[in-house]
Amino acid sequence: MMRNRDILCLSTQDWTGLRTRKHRFMEFFAQNNNRVLYIETPVHLLGLDVLPKDTGRFFRFLRGPRSVAHNIHVGTLPILLPFFQMSSVINSVNSAIIASVLRNWINRLGFQTPLLWIYTPSSAELVEKLPNSGVVYECVDEFRAAKGFVFSSVIGSMEDKLLKLANVCIVTQESLYRRRAAICSNTFVVPNGADTDLFRSIANDDSPPSSIIDRIPRPRLGFVGHIQYWVDLKLLRYLADQRPNWHIVLIGPTHPLADQSHLRGAQNIHLLGRQDQAEIPRMVKGLDVCLNPYKDDEVALNASPLKLYEYLAAGKPVVSTDMPEARKFDGHISIAKTHSDFLACCERLLASLPETPSTIKARLEEAALHSWTKRFMAVNAALESLSLVNNRPH
Repeated sequence: MMRNRDILCLSTQDWTGLRTRKHRFMEFFAQNNNRVLYIETPVHLLGLDVLPKDTGRFFRFLRGPRSVAHNIHVGTLPILLPFFQMSSVINSVNSAIIASVLRNWINRLGFQTPLLWIYTPSSAELVEKLPNSGVVYECVDEFRAAKGFVFSSVIGSMEDKLLKLANVCIVTQESLYRRRAAICSNTFVVPNGADTDLFRSIANDDSPPSSIIDRIPRPRLGFVGHIQYWVDLKLLRYLADQRPNWHIVLIGPTHPLADQSHLRGAQNIHLLGRQDQAEIPRMVKGLDVCLNPYKDDEVALNASPLKLYEYLAAGKPVVSTDMPEARKFDGHISIAKTHSDFLACCERLLASLPETPSTIKARLEEAALHSWTKRFMAVNAALESLSLVNNRPH
């Protein structure tokens, strides 16, 4: 187990964002006596999904790293130039700014040549500018398929350069493996997971579901997570139109690139927005069927949806569009290739309620194989195999 190390994490999420592996892994490292400096997602001047709601972000970097938990400090970067994922020149300017800020923060915290733990694929120049005792790159998405201010060829070239500098690459999906392993030979697959104990507890107790959910009539079919452009909102509208007595519940923040026009005017679609993390398990408990409605595209091909693991960990019936990660759980979840198939799967699951205890138990047993603790141990095993765990700063 890696201990007594300084870790600089370059994340693609804010510390207060929806909790994912980035937060989980850094918390595990901190609990094992490592010091973590968690750098929040880089935001540029055209960051319309962030800046209008958080104007204070323009000045937050002046505070420097702030302590949020034992052994964890969080830093917010200055607002950057836009188009850095479309131009290597702009990315170089931003990298120089970020490197200057991070060197100051590293010195302020007394970090000694930290291990760089990177989620941002545009960070190769930062690696070259920062003192470090090793580089781990976690690839959690196919950034070449991203939408917005991104050129596929540019971000792909940046990622390839980072892979050449990385000691280890960890990918969340098998389909991400081949391209990365061709450049970084020390590439490992570690999928996402779930807080299985937490979700199992709501599956097995007699407590009521969240009151927020309980106000919505049944049957309730729900999605939990960030409502991004890869969520098939046309499919959800199709379900709502075909079965007006069903209630489609969406729990999570909505990104500007997600076209909400597909949902307008539907009285049986409920956008609940972001909810407190502690409330999520009981909200899931109140759903009759859980949905994983990804569009059939390159994002789905390479995704490892957290929600699949959490739905299973709660013992809930699940319908997913056809994607590689869903096929891993064939037999435990229903998989649909078309909108009409998806509708039929939902109907079958609703007709089977209440489910037998053995059906729920089988899902819980499958989910137990995918806990965050097991995922963290897999990551540590990868580091140990390359002697990074004990590679002390010099």
